Amino acid sequence: MPEAGGVPTLPASRLRLQGDIHHVALRGHGRQAIFRTAADRCMLDDIVGDVLPGHGARAHAYCWMTNHLHLVAEVRREAALELAHELATRYTATYLGAGSTAGPLFATPEQPFRVQADAYLLQLIRYVHLNPVRAGLVRNAADYPWSGHRAYLGLGGPHWLSTDLGLRLLGGDLLRAVAAYRVFVAPVGTPHHREALVDCRFYPGRY
Repeated sequence: MPEAGGVPTLPASRLRLQGDIHHVALRGHGRQAIFRTAADRCMLDDIVGDVLPGHGARAHAYCWMTNHLHLVAEVRREAALELAHELATRYTATYLGAGSTAGPLFATPEQPFRVQADAYLLQLIRYVHLNPVRAGLVRNAADYPWSGHRAYLGLGGPHWLSTDLGLRLLGGDLLRAVAAYRVFVAPVGTPHHREALVDCRFYPGRY
């Protein structure tokens, strides 16, 4: 990663949008669970990595919950619903092939919701990554391994997840952007050391 004055910087070449930002949500049919084991979630990771390039898509956030999933994808508007259908179809075929009871696994995918990247993307990333906290599965989003939150903190994630646009919207160099993200997703009232907060004119979070 390029550096300026010893501080990591964000790559600029990948920031140009190739499509619109969409919130893809798939829910289990009749609210049934769509994952049985951790291996199922890993299987979905692999499927997403295979499906995204075929639609010219890029993922900016995700969260695999028990009976539904969220994916924030940058994709052409006319391909967004096709992406949702292919994810559901590919995962269902593999899931059923592994010995699950036959029958519809997902509710019929709805048209993914399109958002404006500069006005709403950060709020959407925050919403998606805090799903496990709101559901009471973990107290800290960093403790949930099946979302993109840890990748935004620099703790690793799937190869297909792109964090550069979200962090760029927080402004500053990479270290400041990660610090800003950490504050942005923290619950209201969480104390922070002033030196951990960023001096960024474009940061939309809470100081």
